[in-house]
Amino acid sequence: MRAIIAAALLPLAACGNSFTQDDSPGIPGTGSGNQRSFQAAGFDSVELAGSDDVSVRVGGGFAVTAEGDAEALDKLKITHDGNTLRVSRRNGRSRGHARVTVTMPAITGAILAGSGNLSVDRVEARAFKAKLAGSGNLTVAALRTDAADVSIAGSGNAALTGRSGTLDLSIAGSGSATLAGESDRLEVSIAGSGDVAGERLVAKAADIKVMGSGSVRATVDGRAEVMAMGSGDVDLGARARCSVRKMGSGSVRCGG
Repeated sequence: MRAIIAAALLPLAACGNSFTQDDSPGIPGTGSGNQRSFQAAGFDSVELAGSDDVSVRVGGGFAVTAEGDAEALDKLKITHDGNTLRVSRRNGRSRGHARVTVTMPAITGAILAGSGNLSVDRVEARAFKAKLAGSGNLTVAALRTDAADVSIAGSGNAALTGRSGTLDLSIAGSGSATLAGESDRLEVSIAGSGDVAGERLVAKAADIKVMGSGSVRATVDGRAEVMAMGSGDVDLGARARCSVRKMGSGSVRCGG
């Protein structure tokens, strides 16, 4: 499992800075009033900065449309860099609100910086990676992947439902995650007061590390390694068979 702070904070801080330093015009939009369209194709990752909402629909060809306040749409910035489609505002301006709909054949990555909402209707890929910084919300309604990697820095929330071979989740700060579905192996690292609500996720094995006042709840039907340092609580259910290292006032529940 990767180092918590390095993985969760540094890459996310870097991606957040990229939005404010670049004032290039981006892809020109067509349309007027409360609707716009943007010509972009050939990407498999989506990045959102700011307070707007992005809805990703997987299936079919590529399409990018937006609706909302006319002033917000005029300042909306869509860029295509390598395999990533980025949604932001010119110079970081945030007056008004925009709702962007992205249609794409498949998605393998999502980055969210700020207070916006990024929702994905389904993920079907060998690997999926998500990074959150700030107070935004990421939702994946139907996940099917061999490996899911999710990093949260700040107070953001990630909600994932589906099936994964390995689900690797790290939280630095007060962020939270809601998990449901199945996983062969669940790996969680928390530094701070983060919370993982995974009672509706059934994992065959787990590796849990909590440092601080954070908490983890999940259903593990098999072996688990647990390290808890601080006042945080870990509850892996009645069927978990745990090896526990604990220091502090927190509690660990494994087995009956």
